[in-house]
Amino acid sequence: MDNRKTWLNRLANLNVARTERRGLAPHKPLMLLTIMDMIEDGIIATRWIAYSPELFFRFSCYWDVVYHRQLNRPDMRLPFHALGGPRDRIWERFTDERQQSRARETTRLCHMDESFWNALQDPDFRRAARIQLVATYFEPGEQIALCEQLGIPEPTTEAIAIIKQDAAEYRKTLAKGRDSKFRISVLTGYQFTCALTGYRLCTTKEYLVEAAHIHQHADSGDDDPRNGLALTPDAHWMFDRGLWTVDFQEGNYLVRVAHGQFEEASPLGRNLVEHHGERLYLPGTRGLRPDPKRLAWHRKSVFVGSGD
Repeated sequence: MDNRKTWLNRLANLNVARTERRGLAPHKPLMLLTIMDMIEDGIIATRWIAYSPELFFRFSCYWDVVYHRQLNRPDMRLPFHALGGPRDRIWERFTDERQQSRARETTRLCHMDESFWNALQDPDFRRAARIQLVATYFEPGEQIALCEQLGIPEPTTEAIAIIKQDAAEYRKTLAKGRDSKFRISVLTGYQFTCALTGYRLCTTKEYLVEAAHIHQHADSGDDDPRNGLALTPDAHWMFDRGLWTVDFQEGNYLVRVAHGQFEEASPLGRNLVEHHGERLYLPGTRGLRPDPKRLAWHRKSVFVGSGD
């Protein structure tokens, strides 16, 4: 228990930069929140942590919460390397060849401190650590969004009470956290694979697929992951315009195409019409599979083909 108290104290005293315009730099606490999520989801299972596309994706989703004051896209190399510095000592830094790394450009692997790793295996400690990080390093509006995303209680501060007095502003702030949680749940649930085509493409930093809403978010405000599909941008565009939909029949998710409602030509690839009658590519976790009721709404309200 003493070891965990020590780590909570260290998390409250990370070596972070502060500027008058941007406040406390959020890079390190966001990286730690990302790591905790991936440990919880079983993605990170050892003390060795690799600089990976999924790590960057999750970090970027968190970054959206602080973008309004940072006004730049995230450079994950900064916290990935800096958390191994002499003051923080969260982990040791290595190159791909597992040689000691001295610069952020070469840090591709980190080896977490054993006592911190052991503490992070406890869900109660992860919850306490998240609460500590959110309360220490983020502005009130960011705290609201992050608490919504993480499912932890908001700090009881005067600044947050003031935000909550404006119902519209409070809902807008909560939506940031819900949107981030939706994107992570949907895309990781589908393993970054398009539900329509089965196509998956990633670079060292990002994935091609997007988190699409079945019942459009502007109309429903529904950020439940069962209201989502992972789709490539073209499949997303066609779905939103009703050129294809999904039938749910006896437990099967079958693609239905709006025949006669569009023209297409794809000499080097597959056409949309060729997917008619095929099964969707689905998450392995049943709780993340699309909700038949939401699919029924899409067939009735968006799909431009026949009801046959």
